[in-house]
Amino acid sequence: MTVVFYTTPAHGHINPALPIISSFIDKGYEVVAYSTEEFKNIIENSGAVFKSYENGDITFDTSVGSELVPLTNLILKFSLYALPTLIREAKEISPVLIMHDTLAFWGRAVAENIDIPAFSVNTIQTVYGMNTNTFRIYSRNFALHTAGQVFQLGTTAKYRNSLKKLYHIKNTDMLSVLMNREGLNVFTFPRCMHPDGDTLGKDCFFLGATSRLRSGAKGDTLESDNLIYVSLGTVFNKSTAFYKKLIKEFEGTHYRLLVSCGGNYEKLSKMHFPHNIVLTRFANQTVVLSRAKLFITAGGMNSICEAAAAGVPCLIVPQQGEQAANAEMFETAGGGFKSHGKLYEESNHIITTFQRNEKLIKTFSTVDFDKFISVVEEYIK
Repeated sequence: MTVVFYTTPAHGHINPALPIISSFIDKGYEVVAYSTEEFKNIIENSGAVFKSYENGDITFDTSVGSELVPLTNLILKFSLYALPTLIREAKEISPVLIMHDTLAFWGRAVAENIDIPAFSVNTIQTVYGMNTNTFRIYSRNFALHTAGQVFQLGTTAKYRNSLKKLYHIKNTDMLSVLMNREGLNVFTFPRCMHPDGDTLGKDCFFLGATSRLRSGAKGDTLESDNLIYVSLGTVFNKSTAFYKKLIKEFEGTHYRLLVSCGGNYEKLSKMHFPHNIVLTRFANQTVVLSRAKLFITAGGMNSICEAAAAGVPCLIVPQQGEQAANAEMFETAGGGFKSHGKLYEESNHIITTFQRNEKLIKTFSTVDFDKFISVVEEYIK
């Protein structure tokens, strides 16, 4: 019994899927997972068989995730290049089920062309129609930025037409390419974080915040009774203005800040950071959140879910539209607040007034893999 998983090669999409892979393996399935070489080790550590995408000169630039038309074009271009190989190999593997990230349009295309049941893994607030709360929230946060990308729609049409001529694919409009809805759609966060969570049908299963279950986290930690953890994530962490503002507002205060900045470390380490602000390339987020009084975050779905499960409030400083949409829902859920630019003042207010919410912690800590597996097995009967 083999499940083939087509990932979107980005940490924010793969990390919450790793426990799902492990749950299949625990039930006796073999999982074959496609991704780029960057993720080979963590995929193999989850128990899956790793297969590398053949992407030629196509680069998976994760920062393009904030640019809807270029992202659509990247997805369609890669699908055109990779589908001949992916379809051939899928026929050879002969899986009982295909699992694909919601952005991995090529996974849906493979499933439709070899007639294998498939489900999507949704690590983001998925938009399933224009007359929805999610679409309205995304529109508020993406509209202005996307307006300047209209000139690229000609390329989109060219890719779509080529794919429709070559393959049996049901829907290739932009919304369908970015949000690949299947007969079963699994969400790796609680229902309260989806703007249409109360109205989505039985084809949508909210598994819970799976990212907090991933094992093997490594990185620096910091001991302090007044610890604030700061991370803008692995992709949208390059705002020098943000770090300068952080230094200006927190220098000399009684708070100690651990600032995780990933690949931006070399550049930022040349700046002057005061003694109470510690810069690190990577932090052990699980351990740090167990000690922190506050998490200043860009608002990635996995990060805010992990903070809520740990009972740590968030001050959210969105760096792109999806994070701004997350911030709206997280503030409504009671897990934190979106920043209005006064980092120290807002942080101090949250720390001194926030009350631990056991109901919220339970909501973000509950992950039901037994029910998930039963839902999936009923789906493929």
